[in-house]
Parts: sequence; structure tokens; C-alpha cells
Amino acid sequence: MIGEEAYRELVDALGEEYVSRDPAVLDGYAFQPTFNDELSLWVPRPEAVVLPGCTAEVQEVVRICNRHRLRFKAFSTGWGAWAGPSGEGVVQVDLRRMDRILDIDEKNMLVVVEPYACGGQVRAEAMKRGLNVHMIAAGAGVSPLASACAAFGPGTDGTYSPRNLMGVEWVLPDGEVVRLGSLGSGCGWFCADGPGPSLRGVMRGKAGALSGNGIFTACALKLFPWPGPPQPAPEGLFYDLEMEMPEGIRLYYLLFPDYLSFGEAFYALAREGVDYNMQKAAVGVVPMILFPHLNRLLEWSRGIRRTLQVLRHGIMLVVAAHSATELEFKRAVVETVTLRHLGIALDLSDTPVGPSFTWCILSGAVPGMAFRPGGQMQSGLGPNDAWDTAVAWDRAGESIKRKWISRGGCVDDGGDACVDMAWEGGAIAHSEELWYYDPRDVRHQEAVKGLVMDFFLQALKACCDQPWNIFPQQRRIVGPLQGDFNRWQREICRLLDPRGAADSHLYVGEADLDLRGLEEGARAELERLVSELNWRAKENSDEEV
Repeated sequence: MIGEEAYRELVDALGEEYVSRDPAVLDGYAFQPTFNDELSLWVPRPEAVVLPGCTAEVQEVVRICNRHRLRFKAFSTGWGAWAGPSGEGVVQVDLRRMDRILDIDEKNMLVVVEPYACGGQVRAEAMKRGLNVHMIAAGAGVSPLASACAAFGPGTDGTYSPRNLMGVEWVLPDGEVVRLGSLGSGCGWFCADGPGPSLRGVMRGKAGALSGNGIFTACALKLFPWPGPPQPAPEGLFYDLEMEMPEGIRLYYLLFPDYLSFGEAFYALAREGVDYNMQKAAVGVVPMILFPHLNRLLEWSRGIRRTLQVLRHGIMLVVAAHSATELEFKRAVVETVTLRHLGIALDLSDTPVGPSFTWCILSGAVPGMAFRPGGQMQSGLGPNDAWDTAVAWDRAGESIKRKWISRGGCVDDGGDACVDMAWEGGAIAHSEELWYYDPRDVRHQEAVKGLVMDFFLQALKACCDQPWNIFPQQRRIVGPLQGDFNRWQREICRLLDPRGAADSHLYVGEADLDLRGLEEGARAELERLVSELNWRAKENSDEEV
């Protein structure tokens, strides 16, 4: 329980209504089942919850935590267990009062946002000005600031959150404020880098520090052209959504006979730049969201199962153009690329589902419904690497899923739930395999550890980077295999946070991997791979010889 003196200081700094230690309130923040590596519905209960309303109040909260040997953990829109405390003695800093769009610079195409300005909110205001913001694959309800500064960032619109970062206001773990790049020079938000080495890599690295190196109170993000209407007017809810197809926007479903042709076509379309929004048409995702009981039909209908298998090498593509000439050119590119790679191009734009599907893709409405099939979901989160690596991950992920579906370890979605995306003209790509489970199903509970381990082993076998090394159990294993990145992160953490005020467990913490209950041979396979891939140990051995 938080000490009385510390609690009174928080109240004096923020006001009585913006600080709480009520057990019922604290339990509301501790309920975080999604992506919880402990396979629990709960994370540790915070000592208190505070709701600062500005950067100065965030600074004061951080300073109070320093004085009283408490730790802080920031909470933006709170997608997943990593938004909650990792242990005792943590003050949850809920940033929901800081929800403003501070500026939209139309000429320079950037937006300045606070932590709780959600993607849908920013997108709506940007579209009024003929612009759009990058939305990560988690959907419209998450924080663009968190995705760019502190957490993940993949999306299906051809860009990557950290690459869109223009300026940052950052409260360090000691309570001081750093303003990066041009902002720190008093020249505005247009560049996050100044003279000398960039701090963006230190700030977030690959997966983000998840509040382990401070709290970001504002950032500027690059905006992109939006050729559609300034205020799209969809009516109804997801299932009965109605709207006119925006002029200059087309929706395609491209179907290919195998992974090879699919992969080559996807890369070609990204390289040609016709992809306003493009993703693998994962037949294990959309049908399960639309019809969550479809898995019951799969148990007896071989016809439905065969149909889904045929459709799994598909691409869902939104094309956007500012003129009829541009649209015609992009249409010709799509048809040429599809034909060259033995595919079929289905233009769904003028069908009954065209406008609704297009808007659901562009607005990020679908991801929040991914919990319908089982109640919970996880991800065999794959590599950020070359496109060929992403396609290889698709194949491996499908194989892993089928193995566990056959054992009754997760929802039977037909085996294919790959979410693929390519950024910056196909220069870098991302793939992950979603899987759904029912936390009330004992078989599903028992299979989670095995599924996670299979994806982990596959990443090691394929020499892929392993994004889940935010989890301390995996970080301890992969650190020596990946240039001792964990050591350098600890050094950064020590310099930025000598008092340990930030809850940095998911940033630098390490723990032993629990191998109990795994199938026979998993431990031996892990030990073999770790031994073979530890290049630093081999270097030292060669030097001794």
C-alpha cells in the first residue's frame, strides 16, 4: 500500500479527483488478460492511479515517485498487459486526460498529439484536411503516440510508426523534460533529430521501452495524402454498415494459387506503390470475426474447409487516387501484376460489401473484434525483415497452428490467420500468425505455453529477430544471440534512470524461462539452438584456441 505522505503529495500535485487508491479502482487497472505472459486475467495491482492533465503534472508525479522510492508505469490507451505494472510499488500513470490534438500543420503534413488522442480521432480530423495518419494493425482505438514512441508500430498502410516520428516531448525518469531535434532548438516539431547522433533509437529501440525509460507527453507524426471525402459518412454498425464508395477508391481481392505467386505479387504491388492499404487476406481472421461460430461448421463441412484453403493465398488491396488518370494507371498495374503471377483480380468496389469493407479497413474497425472467436487472442509475432522472410514465416506459422488445432489447443480457424504487411515500397515487411483461445477451456490454457514455445523455436531456427523479447524470459535467452542488446539496454536504463523510478521490467528485466509442462524434446531443441547460435561464445572459444 502506498504511504500516506506519498499519497498526499500526489493529491496536492493533481487534485483529489485525479488520484485514487480505492481497491475497486485499482482492480480495474489490474484486469489485463490480453498478451499476459503469466496466462492470467490480472497483472499486479498498482499502489495508486493518477491522471495528470499536462506535462508539468507528469513531471511532478515522476519526481514524487523518485522521492518515495515508488515506480511509475504509463498507460495510454492500454492495449495489452504490458500497459500495467509488473510488480509491487508501482503508480499507474493514466494519461487519458491528455487527449488533445495540439496542432495539424497542413502545409508540412504533420500532426502534434498527446498520448490519449486515439487513432480514429486523429484520422477523422486529418481527413477533413485531405490527409491521413498511419494506423497500426491493432486498430483505431489505440494511441498513435504510444505506437511511435513507446511500443510497437506495424500497420497495413505501407508505413511504420517510428519512421513517421517528427518531434518528441519526453519526461525522463528523473522528471526532467527532453525535447528532441528541432523542437529542442525552438524551431517547431518538424524533425526529431538534431546535430549529432539520433536519440530515436535510444528512445524506443525496436519494440519500444513500454514506459521503461520515461513518459512521452506529446509527439509530432508525419501525415499522408487522403484523396477521399473530407468527412466520410458511414451509417449503421459493422454488420449493416452502409456508405457510398468514395470516388477514387477501389477495393480488390487478389487470389493466387500458392505462396510463391502470392509473395511475388505482394512484393511487386508494394514496389510499384499502388497500395494505399494492403494486407494478406487472412481467411482465418475475417471469417472468424464475421462468423465467430464458423469453427463449429468446420468440424463437419469439408466443403467450407476446402474453400478457405483455396482462398488463403489472397491479398486485400485498397487503391486510392487523386484523379481518374491516376486511378486508371493503378488499376492497370494491379491487373498486370496479378495476371503476371497467375492470379485473379476481383474488383469488389461496386459489390454490396465493397464500401463497408473498404471503410472498415481504412478506419481500423476490424481488429477490436478479433476477440470474438475465442474470447482471447495471442500472436506468433514474426519478424520485421525482408519480404521473403515474412512469407516464410507465414508457412511456418500455418504449420504450427495446424499442429495445435489438431490437438484441440486453440480455436480451429482453418490454420491460416497470417497478417502480412510491407512498408516503404516493400523495403521491409512484417508477418504474424494470430491464434485464438478460450481462457475457460482447460485444453486451450494448457496449450498456450507450447504454442508460444513453438513460435520461439521457429524464430531461432530461421534466424529471425524475436519481437517477443520484451518478455524477460525470452530476453535472457536471445540477448547473447543478438549482440548482447540486453546489456546495452541496461546501460541506457542505468544512465537515464539511476534511481530505478520507471517500471522497466519489460524493457530490461530478465527471468528464467519456465520449461515445465512442455512436450518432450522442446528443452533439448532450445538448448541445441542456443548453443549453435551463440556466435559470441564461438568467437571467444576461437580466440582461446
